[in-house]
Amino acid sequence: MNKTDLARFIDRWTIEYVRVYPHPVERVWRAVTDAAEIQAWFFGPASIDQRIGGAYALGGPDTVFKGTVTALQPPRLVRYAGPEPHGPQGYWQFELEEVAGGTRMVFIQRSQPGFWTNAHGWQADPPEHPAGELNPWRPGTLAGWHLHFDALGHLMAGESWERVKLEDSELVPIYRRHMLETQP
Repeated sequence: MNKTDLARFIDRWTIEYVRVYPHPVERVWRAVTDAAEIQAWFFGPASIDQRIGGAYALGGPDTVFKGTVTALQPPRLVRYAGPEPHGPQGYWQFELEEVAGGTRMVFIQRSQPGFWTNAHGWQADPPEHPAGELNPWRPGTLAGWHLHFDALGHLMAGESWERVKLEDSELVPIYRRHMLETQP
């Protein structure tokens, strides 16, 4: 695996993934804004009112991300903002850019500093990370996004794929090391 495929920490509260997909920007846009498509590569049900101020809810049954669309510039930018679970100033954002041979997707997720709490009682992972249990990121979270973006590529290519269970993925220990080496 290439290190450039791994999430990058912009700061302690913000991660970024960059992928280049061999598809036109309009195809990638549809995959990250259409509820039926998101449901196929993400997990659980999805609903999106695709307008500024429109409500969205993604995931389930144990995890639901919901809030409002706060930025929308088709087919280049969409921001799904908090409040749950990352705070009113937290968000997920997809930025798309045409590049030679396809579309460059930059995904940014920001957790509002001071908002995230360890409501699940999760142990610090990695245990020696200086943020401890209050770190908003876990190796499983980062590996999960990685696997979802792999699934997104398969979906857009029209390929069938078998969803990899997080616990069966070699990515969790890779992200555990990556967090220790790179997260502020």
